[in-house]
Amino acid sequence: MPSSSRSLSHRPARPNGPSRRTQTWFETGWMQSANSNHPGFSARSEPQCPTIQIRVRGFDHIIRHFEHPSTLRWSMIYVERWPRHRSPGWRPFGRQVSIQPICSFSDAGSQVMVGRLIQLDPSRYAFRSRTSSGGNVFHARQGLAFAGSATGSESVGVRLSLVLRAICCCIVAFWMILGSLFVSAIAEEPTRYEKLRRERIPRESLIDRSSVESTRGPAGLRRFRWDFSRASDKDFGGWPDNWLRYDGPGYPNYVGIRIEARDPKLEEVVLPMDTAALKPWRRLRQLYPNMSPLPPSLADILVDRCLSIHLDGGLARVESPSLPANPTFQYQFSVDVRTQGLVHDHVYAQIVFEDASGNELGIRETEHVTKSTDWTTLTLTDLLPPRRADRMYVRLMVVGGEDGLEDITGHVGFDNVMFRQYPQLKVATDKSLGVYLPSETVVVRSEMLGLSNEHTRLRLRLYDQHNKTLGTFTRAIDPVEEAARLQAEEDNSKAEKDAGEPKETAQEAKRLNLKGVVPKQQIAGLDDSSSLHYRWDLNDLRPGFYRVAASMENDRGASLANETSFIVLGRITNDPSEFGDPNETKESILGLPSLATFQSESDVIDPTPFGWTLPKSLMERHRTGKLSERELARWMQLIGIGWSKLPVWFGPDQPDHADAAALLAFRLRDRGIQPIGLLDQPPEDRLHAYQLRDKNDTRVASLLRDQSAWRPELEPLMNRMTMRIRLWQLGADDDHSFMGQSNIESTLEGISTGLQGFGQPIQTMIAWSWVDTPPATAGDSWRGLHRYSKSPLTAAEMDAMLDREIQEREKAVVAGLVASARPPETWLTINPVSRKKYDLNSRITDLVLRMAATRGHDVAAAFLSDPMNEEAAVLTSDGRPDELLLPFRTASLLLGHRNNAGSLRMKNGSDNIIFRGDKESVLMVWANTPTIEHMYLGENVYEVDVWGRRTPLNLVEHEGRRVQQISVGRVPKFLVGIDQSLADFRMSVRLDRTRIDALLGLQQPLGVQFRNPINQSLAGEMAIVPPDSWRLDEAKKPWNLLPKESTKVDFGVTLENNATIGAYQLPLDFAFETMPPTVIRVHRTISIGPEGFDIRVTTRLIDDGQDGRLRVKIEMVNHTNRLTNFDCLLFAGRDRQYERRVLVLPPRDTVSRNIDWPNGKDLLGTRMWLRAIEQDGNRVINHSFEAKP
Repeated sequence: MPSSSRSLSHRPARPNGPSRRTQTWFETGWMQSANSNHPGFSARSEPQCPTIQIRVRGFDHIIRHFEHPSTLRWSMIYVERWPRHRSPGWRPFGRQVSIQPICSFSDAGSQVMVGRLIQLDPSRYAFRSRTSSGGNVFHARQGLAFAGSATGSESVGVRLSLVLRAICCCIVAFWMILGSLFVSAIAEEPTRYEKLRRERIPRESLIDRSSVESTRGPAGLRRFRWDFSRASDKDFGGWPDNWLRYDGPGYPNYVGIRIEARDPKLEEVVLPMDTAALKPWRRLRQLYPNMSPLPPSLADILVDRCLSIHLDGGLARVESPSLPANPTFQYQFSVDVRTQGLVHDHVYAQIVFEDASGNELGIRETEHVTKSTDWTTLTLTDLLPPRRADRMYVRLMVVGGEDGLEDITGHVGFDNVMFRQYPQLKVATDKSLGVYLPSETVVVRSEMLGLSNEHTRLRLRLYDQHNKTLGTFTRAIDPVEEAARLQAEEDNSKAEKDAGEPKETAQEAKRLNLKGVVPKQQIAGLDDSSSLHYRWDLNDLRPGFYRVAASMENDRGASLANETSFIVLGRITNDPSEFGDPNETKESILGLPSLATFQSESDVIDPTPFGWTLPKSLMERHRTGKLSERELARWMQLIGIGWSKLPVWFGPDQPDHADAAALLAFRLRDRGIQPIGLLDQPPEDRLHAYQLRDKNDTRVASLLRDQSAWRPELEPLMNRMTMRIRLWQLGADDDHSFMGQSNIESTLEGISTGLQGFGQPIQTMIAWSWVDTPPATAGDSWRGLHRYSKSPLTAAEMDAMLDREIQEREKAVVAGLVASARPPETWLTINPVSRKKYDLNSRITDLVLRMAATRGHDVAAAFLSDPMNEEAAVLTSDGRPDELLLPFRTASLLLGHRNNAGSLRMKNGSDNIIFRGDKESVLMVWANTPTIEHMYLGENVYEVDVWGRRTPLNLVEHEGRRVQQISVGRVPKFLVGIDQSLADFRMSVRLDRTRIDALLGLQQPLGVQFRNPINQSLAGEMAIVPPDSWRLDEAKKPWNLLPKESTKVDFGVTLENNATIGAYQLPLDFAFETMPPTVIRVHRTISIGPEGFDIRVTTRLIDDGQDGRLRVKIEMVNHTNRLTNFDCLLFAGRDRQYERRVLVLPPRDTVSRNIDWPNGKDLLGTRMWLRAIEQDGNRVINHSFEAKP
């Protein structure tokens, strides 16, 4: 196709497919290679080979031919790139391209050709192509348009020579042989991703190298944005410049990731306009020579692009270039995400902070998106860089579901990846862990960094656990005044230091005004390094959970917020050691380490059975000296922790870590807390020493498989720690790697012996799933099992699982299948349910009920495995209290040393559990529907809510008795100090029958059984408070009981003619002959109805076009073996005639009849009466009900 034969009107067809989506225009010029002035041009090109120079934004591209062109023809060409930021010199880019002709024309004696540069392989890093000749062009999926000019009659393109092909074959063969020889060495080499990720770019060059759009706002604060437009892809490669693609296991390169148009149809419309603009633009250039060689690309201006990921059976992870992170500021991050066709995969973004050496300091993660979702913005509003953060970057993640399943197909789009810089607003209290005792003053300190010279207002608000505002602190900030105040403080500080020098002091006084502040005209204002501090003292706070929300607002309406939290403890028990030090040794009081050892875990302490896995961040703060062991141990004691798992798997070169853990364990025991050593995961850099068969299997059973491998790693550390820690758990709570092993007892005994080494004897625990049958007996050093379920069990499910295991073991022992030796000790996980799925009251109730459920079984300890988990809401990420910390503490202290002793029947049906203790008992009460109960529980009873607020439960008069009035709601509350003997007496009361037959006018017996629960004689009177339609033979009857004796009091009951069937709450009054007299009322349920018969009545309004018909359906069930007839009379008030039906009931059958009433709307809400009379019998059934639609 000679270009001279083409005109502007003659244009070949464009290639099919998406090759038009990435077009752009740029100018090239033919030149002899020997005369090239290009800075990186090399003399190695032959003079006969013309070179096309392409100038692109940011780079210069050199396209060279290695064949002598004989005719103007389109052929394969080689592209070499010279980046401007590097030193001049050839740098092969390593890709081959082809050109599709569009048009050609003559311009000032030069032959100009216009064509499209076709990239044959869509992969960014590996390109393949084939030579095209004879006008047959091989079209790839992507394309770049270009314009070129040529001088002379030479042409472009012929087939590659056979010599070049032979050379290429030799090169390929050479590399194949070389690769086979050094494949093992190559496998150890870091990947391209790892090399680029480790590359340390100077901080001052990060923004220039990041291809990010960086702007400054009105206040001088930066905004960084990647929108994946042409500015983000300066080399036209379909990939954002300097972004990285992770290529580790599970993240294959064949998953398509490239920049695409958000609206492909718009791009198809705009691309022809770019081509059409060439001709008029050339004419304009003749009139205005200073214009750019090519017109601006409308596609670049109008088409919005995004980073698209086309799933193909793999996951994807893309990382941005690093940006500078300034701990003086805080950031807001946002990213737009669209998902299509996802079922299992989750899409989200991560922000990674690094120090100057590339060490990862922290990761923040957005919410996850799954399924099919239109463009959604994910945000992180309070992004605070860690103290040593030097840079940050973004990870765009597409990962599989939690169940391990992944999507094979689907599409994900990311766009508008943005950071906004804000002044940093810090707020904290004077105690780093945020726990305060009653009557202590809470000092709130706020600090503002990076302020601009704008008028700003600081506002602090105090909220309680119900988000009710309790107080506000406001301060208007004038930048000039604040700068003057800071200068005055600095000058005053210097003046105090120089108080002994009177001359300088006098000069200083003259420089300051009367208020001691430098005049405003001398102060320019605040700068980025300015730091403003304010203090707010909070006094007389009730026990509870509190949040302090800080906000900073400027005149433009922009706002910034941050918050902190703290708790104020209340004294909820009568134990003097609740806030004290129950078991401190003399050495610990003096602050000295003790050399004493102990014989067993229980010889000194009696911990509450609720504990935590101590977060590793708190362990790190302790090791680095930011948190002393005394402070940490006291904090754990105050918040109700009885057992603490300490992650202590260190490397053999970290003996200081082991010493710090041993000292912390000693302090914990001083505070009555049982320390447990947790061997979950060794340091990552030591994994190679454990000789794993599968490097991906780092569970504890695999790590401890070969003693010759792990003993040198652990023995030096265990010798240091076993003196203080005698109880150990092998593996995390969800590590079930020991399950299924045939000789588990001997395996664990061998591991325990090896871990013990030359230290003290130890005992071990392992994790075990709820769904698998546990071992029948424990060993000498193997103590028991930690039961774990990924989905938290409810209290009822936990009860059922524990009861089932007890029953199965008892059956196995009776059958002789297992010995009656000591069974494995049981530990449980009681992680709170997610705050994202349940409201606060539901989460509190669930946690407290599961903690209560453990006290009804032989459970040694129950743990929170991850208290810093955001969804658990127990601790925040910086170790401060969250919503569930106080409910956990309250339940731990009140239930920990008490056992489930049963429950009481309350009149309004409130749920409750009695927990019996050695000194006093606790009644926990709650109800799905709020109600009020009246009950006498003793003289010195007080109420404690889950927030630790203690209220006396005063006695009131109710129905002639002294009782406590108890307000019951959804969230459990605790009634402490109840009279346990009265509670036992209440629970012993029984009726000897559950139903009274509907025999009107005939006396029937009813007996009441009860027992004396104390070791003294009891006497008194008992009375039944009957309904109005009952008659009793005697109103009261006396009783007298010896210690631990039981009795029954019989009454005669006669039903009146108007007695109706149904269930009754029958009040039973007991008057004790004590000083003063004590009267209690117990309610028991009894039913009235025909023996062997049930009756049900329902109503329904039927639309008949007028006032409707009320249909009454009477259904009777005969449970006897005889035929019975009932004559049924239905009354609907005085204004309506009664209806009559006869029901014939065959033996053990059900019969129903319908009665329709006209004008049924008039009957709605009225009381109707059904009277069923047994023919040839004495039963009369009266049933009253309300007519409902």
